[in-house]
Amino acid sequence: MSDDTDSDFSYADDEELVGQFLSWTEGALKELREIVDTLGDDAPKAGPAAERIYDLSHNIKGMGASFNYSLMTSAGTSLCAYIKGLPDGASLSKRVVDAHVRVYEVVLEHRIRGDGGERGQALVTRLGAIIAEEQGI
Repeated sequence: MSDDTDSDFSYADDEELVGQFLSWTEGALKELREIVDTLGDDAPKAGPAAERIYDLSHNIKGMGASFNYSLMTSAGTSLCAYIKGLPDGASLSKRVVDAHVRVYEVVLEHRIRGDGGERGQALVTRLGAIIAEEQGI
């Protein structure tokens, strides 16, 4: 029996599957960008926009690691945790959502595989800081 876990499984060497992942992600990011661009300051946590943002981000998060796009996984983890952690009745911060979508867009545009090194980790740290600022922490 292997010591490998599901999280160690990777499709990163299968260029056809990577291409499919990137194509799907591009479509998901277009949809996320449209949602963010029309997002008001009062979009509720339990509303359809928040639910769709969460669903798309959750999928990006899950697939990112499998295709060696762990920076997308980190950004998706951050955004999903932010949405889940909002108190009932709270509204989404357009600034928080937009910052995460911009990270996805940069990763996709530049095909940044892995965690992005020091710059990638600085982006993840900045996402956390934006969330803290918006929550008054």
